[in-house]
Amino acid sequence: MSTLPRVLVVDDRPNMLRLVQKILRADAHVLTANDGAAAINLLEREAVAVVLCDLEMREVGGLAVLEACKRTQPGAVFVLMTAYATVATAIQAMRMGAYDYLSKPFDPEDLRAVILRALGRAASHTAAAEAETDTLLPGVYGRAPVMAELAQLVGRVAPSDATALVLGETGTGKERIARALHALSARSERRFVAVNCAAIPSELLESELFGHVRGAFSGATRDRPGLFEDADGGSVFLDEIGDMQASLQAKLTRVLEQRCIRRLGETRERDIDVRLIAATHRDIERMVAGGTFREDLWYRLNVAVLRLAPLRERGGDVELLARRFLAEEADKRAEVPRGFSPAALDLLRAYPWPGNVRQLKAAVERAAILATGAVIDVDDLPPELRSHPVFDPDLGEDAVLSTLTWQQTTDRARDHIAPRYLQAVLTAAQGNVAAAATRAGIERESFYRLLRKYGVRAEDFR
Repeated sequence: MSTLPRVLVVDDRPNMLRLVQKILRADAHVLTANDGAAAINLLEREAVAVVLCDLEMREVGGLAVLEACKRTQPGAVFVLMTAYATVATAIQAMRMGAYDYLSKPFDPEDLRAVILRALGRAASHTAAAEAETDTLLPGVYGRAPVMAELAQLVGRVAPSDATALVLGETGTGKERIARALHALSARSERRFVAVNCAAIPSELLESELFGHVRGAFSGATRDRPGLFEDADGGSVFLDEIGDMQASLQAKLTRVLEQRCIRRLGETRERDIDVRLIAATHRDIERMVAGGTFREDLWYRLNVAVLRLAPLRERGGDVELLARRFLAEEADKRAEVPRGFSPAALDLLRAYPWPGNVRQLKAAVERAAILATGAVIDVDDLPPELRSHPVFDPDLGEDAVLSTLTWQQTTDRARDHIAPRYLQAVLTAAQGNVAAAATRAGIERESFYRLLRKYGVRAEDFR
């Protein structure tokens, strides 16, 4: 079963169809149509990622095929080619939704580069369409119940001005939650200012937050407002607040109580209007008990506590995020794999991800750069993932399954049964995609996405 993306080539010259098939044979599964009517008929039955179509053909031309493609498969990326290139037809094609325009005769490598870019765009469209239904908060994606519960809580907290504290392991996406709080608040049109308390030396952090006046310390040659003043009317995000020095914790407590700040070297106080959002990967309650974090500041922060689950507890979010990160790589450059092999997905799901989402993103970026095939395989993933056992014949499958969460196990089962289900439905529908989608109880475009995802070809069942 081919896992290559599918490209439909439409031209009324057989030698051109053979040439394009030869150029793209390593990059795509190429379908062909020798006239516009045949292409439109095929588009109504088969899911494709890219259409490469001649403009001038007998009876039904390329613009008619473009119009039909946008109607039947709006997610497909359309590229026109013609020996009759004119500005007028190019503009018309772009207005109708064409992605690019290729003039004959063309260099084979130029055509391949255009198609690879189009395939990258198609992968991005697919990921975006899938992510649209998995968007829990602005910039936050997931399917796991723990994330849905967190999103509901963020939705309730965001409209208020309550101080919020985001807790979670390093790399889980605490800043994304903070940005979502800001985006959903009445302050969204004003600034969101983020500060990493662990990254700035403690002697400089106070000046960074509260500002200073000229002569306050050596090197202070002019008055300078701090980030609290810069964010007036907006939100200040203090990341890794657990690393803040005790003396500065006391001053921050006063800011939260009085809603005013005092620049270094200045006697008067300045009113501020900001919402504070803090975050840390540390156990603040234990730090309070141990005397390393001020109890009064903890009480000020403990108004709206949002706990972000580690990635290992988020089940199917691993695959969702991995596909999204791969689509982001496709947006940056042309030659990027269009998916993951089943074995690679098994490994991604089984790995415990101690570095959480940040580690997953880095792993996908690395694999996208190193992979030489059409999909990312196990050998393309980082060594720390490859050394993690997914299935060891000497241990037996039950021993490996016992290391997985319920969500990881059901995800693995879904990927095993999904291709067989799609094949069965297509067989019953005699290869008719519209009828198969109706049997499956989903929209035709969603059915097309499933076919692309699992590498199932409808024409094999007619």
